[in-house]
Amino acid sequence: MDQEIVFTNQPETEIAVKELIGQLKNVPGKYDAVLFFASSDYDFSLLSSLLHDKFCNAEVIGTTTSGEISNSGFTTKSIVLSALSCGRTRFSGIALDGVDKFPIVHKQKLEDAARKIGIKCADSMSHKDAFAITFVNGLCNAEEALLSFFYSVIKNDNFMIAGGSAGDDLKFQKTFASYNGTVVSDGAVILFVKTPLPFFIQKENIFKPTGRRTKITQADTRIRKIISLDGMNPRTRYAQLLGIPESKAGDAALTNPFGRVFGGHTFISSIAGFNDDGTINMYSRVLTNSTVEIMELIPIEEKIEDSLNTALKEIPHPKCIILINCILRTIIFQQQNLCQKICSLYESHGLKFAGFSSYGEQIGRINSNQTLVNIIIGE
Repeated sequence: MDQEIVFTNQPETEIAVKELIGQLKNVPGKYDAVLFFASSDYDFSLLSSLLHDKFCNAEVIGTTTSGEISNSGFTTKSIVLSALSCGRTRFSGIALDGVDKFPIVHKQKLEDAARKIGIKCADSMSHKDAFAITFVNGLCNAEEALLSFFYSVIKNDNFMIAGGSAGDDLKFQKTFASYNGTVVSDGAVILFVKTPLPFFIQKENIFKPTGRRTKITQADTRIRKIISLDGMNPRTRYAQLLGIPESKAGDAALTNPFGRVFGGHTFISSIAGFNDDGTINMYSRVLTNSTVEIMELIPIEEKIEDSLNTALKEIPHPKCIILINCILRTIIFQQQNLCQKICSLYESHGLKFAGFSSYGEQIGRINSNQTLVNIIIGE
């Protein structure tokens, strides 16, 4: 596996594409797969079409972001492109629209995309040499529906799908994802990867449980709103659990999200904001009668270094690294002046990496927030 990563902050879309192509070692037709991460300031439809035309022999997927990540740092108003070539690895993509409504209409397309590269649906061993990457539109609440649909077709809970929700630079207006020039704003793109190479998909969060648990006694699952906690006004109860004035609840939300436990693993569910009536908007699905726990930050640099060391034990010689980092994590990194330190840590191991700041993170059946999803392929 060879991963080439190129970067541009040229504001004109067509010139930006020429600049990206000019930085590659090979002609575009030599690559097998391309992943690109672009600021929403670009004409995304034009960008997707141009890249599909240039990389004529590759499977090309891309997403709008809330910031781009590469060896150039945590950047904005830029494009990061990861071009992959590997004679031993096969790729197959698909674009799905209307995922938040009727994803089942795409069943045959998903089966065909998997079958095209030899992945058999319902094969209990399919996860041994294959996985999938997804970019989901980040403003249509489609993440959980996509994951449920995906596993209803693949029928192997060990088969990993990992990815992130498209962003739009915190405008919260519209996000886009694309596959081979086809752009969706209410769905997702999926790239199947079948490879004999070792791979590792890592989930990292920078929080620990506080022991302060609360029950969601009423929620609107469709719009991801908490209506009551422990039978109380949510903002009142949240502030009570933290021991802070209710007027400070909004200030605490970034560093004290909720945590949910599935299969012994903690997943972060972030607070999007408090409404005037004290109800809470969430960035991921909430269910009535479920229990969540308030989380708190742990030492960030120490955690990231520990996670990287764990990844390097699994894949000692990474040849491809895709980072999907929640925008809320990026904001915390910015507040603590950690962005450059984090990039320097990866570079100290001689690593190249590409990715983006997302509106949500998917790994397996779970959609979460304030998480890093790290996709690593070895040699």
